Amino acid sequence: MTSALDGPEPGTEWPRLHGVRRPFHAALAVGVLLVLAFLIGGVAIVLEHTRRTALNAAELELDRSTKVAQSLFNRHMLQVDSALVSLPVMLGEVVAGEDGAVRKKVAEAILRSLNDQNFAFRDLILLSPDGTPWASAQQRPLLPSTPLWVQASRVPIGSSILLGPERDPMFGDWVAYLARSVAVPGQGRMVAIAEIAIDGITTTLSSLITVPGIHLRLERQDGRLLAMVPQDELAMAASVKRPFSDAAPGGPPQAAASDDRRSTLSSSRVTLYDGIQIEASLQTDVALAEWLRDRNRIIAITTLAGLLIVAFGASLSTALKRQARLEGERQRAQLQLEDAIQSMSDGFVMWDADDRLIVCNERFRDLYAASKPFIKPGALFEDIIRGGALAGQYPQAGDDLEQFVRRAVASHHEASETIERLLPDGRWILVTERRTARGGVVGIRTEITAIKKAQEELGAAHDRINETMAVVQAQNKVLLERDRALRTQNILFDAALNNMPHGLLMADADGAVIVCNERFGTMLGHDSPIRQGMKIEALFVTGSNSGMIDQSVLSEMSRRQLDMAAQRQSGTFVASGKNGFALSVTQRPMSEGGFVAIYEDVTEKERAEQRIRFLAHHDPVTGLPNRILFRTRLEAMLAETEERGEEVALLCLDLDKFKDVNDTLGHPAGDLLLAGVAARLRASLRRSDLVARLGGDEFAVALRSRNAGVKARAVADRIIAAIGAPFTLGDRMVTIGVSIGAALARERAADVDGLLKNADLALYEAKGSGRGTYAQFEPRMEARLLQRMAIEEEMGRALREEQFSLAYQPLFELATGRVLGFEALLRWNHPQRGVISPADFVPIAEETGLINDIGAWAINRAPADIAGLPADLMVAVNLSPVQLKNDSTVPIIIDALGASGLAPSRLELEITESALLGDDPRIIAHLHRLRDLGVRIVLDDFGTGYSSLSYLRRFPFHKIKIDKLFVREATTRSDCAAIVTSVVELAQRLGMATTAEGIETKEQLDLVRRLGCTEGQGYLLGKPKPILAALAQLDLSAQIPVAPRIARSGTNH
Repeated sequence: MTSALDGPEPGTEWPRLHGVRRPFHAALAVGVLLVLAFLIGGVAIVLEHTRRTALNAAELELDRSTKVAQSLFNRHMLQVDSALVSLPVMLGEVVAGEDGAVRKKVAEAILRSLNDQNFAFRDLILLSPDGTPWASAQQRPLLPSTPLWVQASRVPIGSSILLGPERDPMFGDWVAYLARSVAVPGQGRMVAIAEIAIDGITTTLSSLITVPGIHLRLERQDGRLLAMVPQDELAMAASVKRPFSDAAPGGPPQAAASDDRRSTLSSSRVTLYDGIQIEASLQTDVALAEWLRDRNRIIAITTLAGLLIVAFGASLSTALKRQARLEGERQRAQLQLEDAIQSMSDGFVMWDADDRLIVCNERFRDLYAASKPFIKPGALFEDIIRGGALAGQYPQAGDDLEQFVRRAVASHHEASETIERLLPDGRWILVTERRTARGGVVGIRTEITAIKKAQEELGAAHDRINETMAVVQAQNKVLLERDRALRTQNILFDAALNNMPHGLLMADADGAVIVCNERFGTMLGHDSPIRQGMKIEALFVTGSNSGMIDQSVLSEMSRRQLDMAAQRQSGTFVASGKNGFALSVTQRPMSEGGFVAIYEDVTEKERAEQRIRFLAHHDPVTGLPNRILFRTRLEAMLAETEERGEEVALLCLDLDKFKDVNDTLGHPAGDLLLAGVAARLRASLRRSDLVARLGGDEFAVALRSRNAGVKARAVADRIIAAIGAPFTLGDRMVTIGVSIGAALARERAADVDGLLKNADLALYEAKGSGRGTYAQFEPRMEARLLQRMAIEEEMGRALREEQFSLAYQPLFELATGRVLGFEALLRWNHPQRGVISPADFVPIAEETGLINDIGAWAINRAPADIAGLPADLMVAVNLSPVQLKNDSTVPIIIDALGASGLAPSRLELEITESALLGDDPRIIAHLHRLRDLGVRIVLDDFGTGYSSLSYLRRFPFHKIKIDKLFVREATTRSDCAAIVTSVVELAQRLGMATTAEGIETKEQLDLVRRLGCTEGQGYLLGKPKPILAALAQLDLSAQIPVAPRIARSGTNH
């Protein structure tokens, strides 16, 4: 082959490239290793730093928890101790009898009164010096003396001691006793014991835990536990192996072992009571949980980065190898190309952009034999054509050779035509030339001598065929007219057949297709037209893959239709396919054999019937089983469980705050929320568990297990966490909760009704304990519910029979000693039970809504009692949060003022901080409306809530009442005195008056007057009495000077 592009021999560059590659690869490997070393070292330093930071944060949190727990426990115990300290004073005021001794009934009345006013303890007991109970605040039979009580009887006068814990003999829960030696008039030295429920302390400590995994322990020096969070019944009263901490109060957390990956962090503080300490502990692996997750992510990212660095180095090394390999392949490809061109059966030639010959094969030179001397690499196209023409290469050149050369050069420049050339020896070649991307030309010379001869023979045959076609054409004209008429009839028949809404199939006696329409083919999934004569068996198999009916159903259809045809029967049946597709088949025999069948799509009809059957046993909103289906399945589960020896747990669920969402956002949003709750319930349960919507916002779950109680609690915790997560309703985020009551079916003959009733009782108990809680049925719940229902019923009767009354306690201006008015306090005088404390019936009245009627009675009664008194005397009435939410409360107050004639400025409405907790706009609106009327609004029990100061910003109160807890201890504790001072100064800056509640001693009176309180109230100044007795008290003390008058009013009543 002739070529002007011959290059160097293949492989001449390989030795040089291979020698350069080795040192570069070594340097590349060293660089990758250095980068990886720096990356791993830096990550290790960062991880160690973050690990120490996480441990320090956990230690600070433990220290904070013990500090706050120490403060709350000390405050709780001091509150109890102050009540015990005040007991001798109160007993001294009621001395009766000639011998000046306190009678047991009088002492018990004082104990009950003190017990009702203080929620820090549950019972007060007076012990004789020998440890025998003498009097108790609770109306229960006094139990025999216990070893703890005997130990308490040895407490010296003026000292107190905390004893316990032990189980309460009546309630069965854990209690502790704070004992103080007191002097009882006429009885000598006795010991006052306050019974403190450990559950109350545990609840207070639980609120301190902000970091999951923290354990709080309140323990004695001898190792006995007083309380622990989380609660562990097995650990209570057991010896604690860890010795009493030597750390001073407020000491830093200590690790229990040097290996912090398995150790425990702890912090302890001693309380004001000798031998009692607060300890908080946290497992180190829990404290490092978030760090471990971050560490794993960092290690994964570092590993990925290292892999990327290694991959980059490997890729670079591979690229160098590939470059050398490609160079060798290029040289081999050059040789292969030259061999391919040389072996071509056609002539091949290539010209450059200047029309100079680059390469051609031997076949090209053989075709242009006369021009061979001129065909040389680098020769011009024009010179080769001219030399060949002069040598006789082109017979068609004619006499004007230059004209022929110009035409050939012009055609060559266009390089887009295919021309035929005659060679001197009579052969013909086809010249094809195309221009390349670089401006050159590639040409192919193909010999077509045989093709030219075949064309000549084909022309002769064509002439003979034309003569024959003229005869046939005349005959076809007649046949075409007949065919046109037949096709018209077929078109009309096909149009009618294929526009039918149903499928149609007609088959002969042999089971072969006579005719069918397109609708039938679509139903069976045929993509191409069905051929006439196709057998029924093949027809029903062909469409099985893409049709709407499964193959098994198609086979059954084919069998049934062939059987009906064989027996010449008529009938209709329905076949069901994929996604609920249903097909009604009606078949009739034909007189000459075979049959005709109509196929109707009855899918929507079948779906409608299925939907009706589904809705009969399911909830349409959530798709869950309804009460009927749930009851049926629960009965079956109980029967199966009895055979397997398992237990069934039934959980009744009630959504918290669902009604608020439904009322605020509307029923569509409520339905979306219910559907979301159903989805989370399914995700929280096993496939074998039952879940249903019973109605409204009530759901039920049933599960079985060999330990159903533990399983039910775990499932309940999982459900509470799932439902407590926020829900997205359109563009709104809402948060609700769920309360759960559970009942277990352990008996072999447990019935559904009893199980549902017990679960409802447990649910009622859970909702009474607060939202988002879980309770398991206990027999006492039923008795408590019956008692609660009795109180509810008796409250309604008490309202009708006027068993309620108001007691009035005077309020004094501290600067002048002048009586400002009275606070109306609600009393229930039960004909059998005696006087019932508001603490026992007001919460029930609030829950049932009766507080609105009882409160309305009090609002009408108090202004009527005070209206006839001097115009400078006012009356204060307490309002419940439930009343404040009621839109009818403000009109009731307006009507009461109008009916009594009392000026609005003489009425004070006292509300507690709990009324403002929910930040309800209705309550704020009602308060502003009452204030605009002239009614004075007072914030009661200030300082006992969690956000007291924020409430002062939320509403402009007229007056603040300082809680009696701070007033009682202000003379003995500097922190309480500081709190009273701060509240007084804050009220003065805000333009509000202040009332000191619970003034019981002359020292307390002098202190609050000195601190700047404007008003005072308490047993020292006047006890709550009926209106006439309260007025008599004022008349009795009318002539007494200011300071003595106030002091004396407390001693005369």
